[in-house]
Amino acid sequence: MCELHDAVRKSLQDTQGVFQTFPLTPRKKLYAENAPINERHLTPMFLPPAPEASQKPPATHHKKLWELDRSYHCSVIGTCLTLAELRQIQRRLGGIVQALDSDYDLHRAFVGAVREATPASRLIHKHLDRKYKLAIRQLSKAQSMQAFDAYWGAALASGDIAGAYWALITHPNVPDDILDRVYGEVHMLSHLSGASVRVDLQELNRLKRRCPELEAQWLEIQADARRRLAEQQDVISALNKRLVRTLEVERQLQAAEARLAVFEERSSVARLTAEVAELTARLAGDRVRIERAEAAAETWKQQATRSIDQNQWLARQLAESRQERDTLESTLEQLLASSCMGDNAPEDRSAIGVGPDLVGRCVLYVGGRNHQCAYFRALVERCNGRFIHHDGGREEARARLWDVVQQADAVLCPLDCVSHDAVHRIKRFCERHTKPLVLLPRASLAAFNYGLSTVAS
Repeated sequence: MCELHDAVRKSLQDTQGVFQTFPLTPRKKLYAENAPINERHLTPMFLPPAPEASQKPPATHHKKLWELDRSYHCSVIGTCLTLAELRQIQRRLGGIVQALDSDYDLHRAFVGAVREATPASRLIHKHLDRKYKLAIRQLSKAQSMQAFDAYWGAALASGDIAGAYWALITHPNVPDDILDRVYGEVHMLSHLSGASVRVDLQELNRLKRRCPELEAQWLEIQADARRRLAEQQDVISALNKRLVRTLEVERQLQAAEARLAVFEERSSVARLTAEVAELTARLAGDRVRIERAEAAAETWKQQATRSIDQNQWLARQLAESRQERDTLESTLEQLLASSCMGDNAPEDRSAIGVGPDLVGRCVLYVGGRNHQCAYFRALVERCNGRFIHHDGGREEARARLWDVVQQADAVLCPLDCVSHDAVHRIKRFCERHTKPLVLLPRASLAAFNYGLSTVAS
């Protein structure tokens, strides 16, 4: 469920006001008190009971996992740990990972194991403290209810729900009403994860419909280029034949000139001189025609070369479109995997991949269209990254471009929607500071998703 927090962060912010308008009421456990202990964790519970403030002695030590109310264990295992981490901990404890074991069986086993101070609960507690060390250190400075509330609000805004959740529920002095609110909002995250894929699904369907049209256009252009190339080859062959005939005429004229030299000593010099003049004129005309034929042949060769270059360019464009389509389809299939699985979907949806992992890197997008930035930001934050944007100098100051590039770990730039000056500036800065630069062929969601895959790899 950790990886899905970014996808529903905006929806959760919109619903915060709704959570705060209702008074907090005590939560009732939905299992019977006389039920067997090993079956109680199978029955869903609502929020943990909040003891009265007067009965709660001030605590100074960091709460242990097994010291928490049992109703927190399910959300901690599902929110703060991935399935890969659970299986790694299972192997460290000497457990045998069965191929037929479902993700729910693994989740349920660990929820039951952390109720007491067992080796499994101690190992998980150490792992969580080490994983969210920074969040615990930041929260340790908070002492008032306003500070705790501000810390949780900042975590919701940044998307770092798991670390803030673990730090809050294990802090010794967090008020019960704050814990009640945090528990409820984390619980509601699992119900809001499916709404963010609707726009991406529409884009995928549009690309699927567009791909056959592009393939048909490419085939039509390729056939037309082949036809024109064949016609040009026929013209070149005809011109070559005419050139051969012209050369033969020139050879015959040279032979005639040799014979003329013999006849100059005879009495018919005048007649032969006239014939020479006539042949010379014919030769000049033939040479002019030869030069025209060579110029026409060169023109056809250049047109053929341009047609071949255009065909190759179209082939490259089609290959890039297919690669972008495949990358976008792969990302959307992963996003839709949990919804398509129905009742068999794992309770821990954080284990489902949502695209390339940016590992917290900052991605700068220079240029493009402003209305697309919201989708790009959501995609980057869903991939565990941070998104910043600069329009390349159209409305924002060009001097600010250096500041935002210095903040970025990687830069993406669409070539069809940015100024040449901004591209030259970014290239020089990235080469000087060895920052990754991905030049996108167009300003689209598919090209941006492909650029993120390049940055992550």
